[in-house]
Amino acid sequence: MESPLAARETRWRRRLELAAALPPDCSLLSFTLRMPAPLRLGGGYDRAAGEWFDELRGFLARKGLLVLSYEFRVSADGPEGFCAVRGEGNDVKRRAVAFEETHPCGALVDVDVTFPDGSAPGRRELELPPRRCVVCGGEAVPCVRGRAHAAEELRDAVERLAGRWRARCKVANEGAIPRLASGRNVPDTESAGGPDPCDGTKPLDETEPLCAYIGRCARAAVLFEAAVAPKPGLVTPISNGAHTDMDYFTFLASAAALAPFWERFVRLGVSFAPGARAKERGNAECPPPDASALFPLLREEGVRAERAMLSATGGVNTHKGLIFSLGVLSAACGTLFSEGANFSSEACAGRGAEIVRGIVERDFADAGKKKHSERTAGERLYLAEGVTGIRGEAERGFPAVVTTALPCLKKLLSGGAALNDALAETLLLLMTTAEDTNILARGGREGERSVREAARNALALGGMRTEEGRRAVRDMEALFPSRRLSPGGAADLLAVTVFFHLMETSGATEAVRRARRP
Repeated sequence: MESPLAARETRWRRRLELAAALPPDCSLLSFTLRMPAPLRLGGGYDRAAGEWFDELRGFLARKGLLVLSYEFRVSADGPEGFCAVRGEGNDVKRRAVAFEETHPCGALVDVDVTFPDGSAPGRRELELPPRRCVVCGGEAVPCVRGRAHAAEELRDAVERLAGRWRARCKVANEGAIPRLASGRNVPDTESAGGPDPCDGTKPLDETEPLCAYIGRCARAAVLFEAAVAPKPGLVTPISNGAHTDMDYFTFLASAAALAPFWERFVRLGVSFAPGARAKERGNAECPPPDASALFPLLREEGVRAERAMLSATGGVNTHKGLIFSLGVLSAACGTLFSEGANFSSEACAGRGAEIVRGIVERDFADAGKKKHSERTAGERLYLAEGVTGIRGEAERGFPAVVTTALPCLKKLLSGGAALNDALAETLLLLMTTAEDTNILARGGREGERSVREAARNALALGGMRTEEGRRAVRDMEALFPSRRLSPGGAADLLAVTVFFHLMETSGATEAVRRARRP
């Protein structure tokens, strides 16, 4: 096992290597914990550090810095992260210091900045305030050099600061947004008029609770879809449908593994938008306001999410399609909020279409050059019949959801239907309209015809609102597994429908409106 000293040396080399690979107008931030080794290495702060690193990236985004790439791991010397941003080095250092000074646990982290030439500006060179001691509040350097405080004092100080952060997270997770009289949201450590060591004003943190709102809607959408029953051919709490390699608990494990990623997708959207607005103001150094430029970052995060899913399920693909569609839409919501644009299902789906623009052409460009055995099911369907699946649905702005499924769900719920029955019936409608590559891959066009006819018949008989309709659905539950038919594409679109519905009814959109009020 690598020693802490060797891990620090490895981190230093990695820091220089990453910085040297950046363009001249970019900078690298390195993130480590600032606490005694017993706490840093075995004090249970690995997960908290990962969340603080996420919050650092969100903070940088709100300051108008485009996050280009990042990585985080726990080494033999404790948690560490790197984050590459587009921005002039001294300005980036000021943003880093502002985070250290204003985040509830900023005193417990070190955020250093390295230029592509290997130089690293310090606080003194930029005439910024020195680090403070977490125990006494005096300058940190004399306290550290003189070992002025006992280990127990340091431990108590760390726990006190971490406790304030946990309290803030508890408020956000319960759905409440702490508000000031002005209607703007700020972290626990801020006041309406306190100075920011970076630019003279405190960073208003309205995006954090709103990112949490959107992330909660996405998490709930994944769970709601899994819990609906009956779902012919699909996994439910009481049936494995047409599947032999997964059950309801597999889906719950997957949903738990993916839970942190939805908010990360939102934050990527938030981080992208400030650069776009700067470009619109005429700043030539910022990237162009092209939403499709966000997609490569989302795809990188999607790969991480997929790995987490597969690790949790033992290699079973439960939510790969949903990682794509719900990840894109979560990020789309983030861009809309950050830009101050209209916040609705139509606007979100439209922005999602902008983000994935050209994806069908790009992803299938080389499909014809592969051997038949090397092609995915999606590539084979595209080459044989022009089937575009969820990629095409996203590129068209999710019409199956916006114009069909969501109005159906709203109508059913407003008519007094139970949520489960309304979702089950909405899924039937999606089966009749959606281009489902899962069905096509398993049953071909004949399988697709069978699914659509059965769903239309059940709906014509009243769906979940009549005994005849429910009997027809039970017949579908017997038919689909016998033919290995699983409408997973329709199920993913049902989850997207639930996401939009929750965004409109959970208070998220109203919270957005309130946060924008002057």
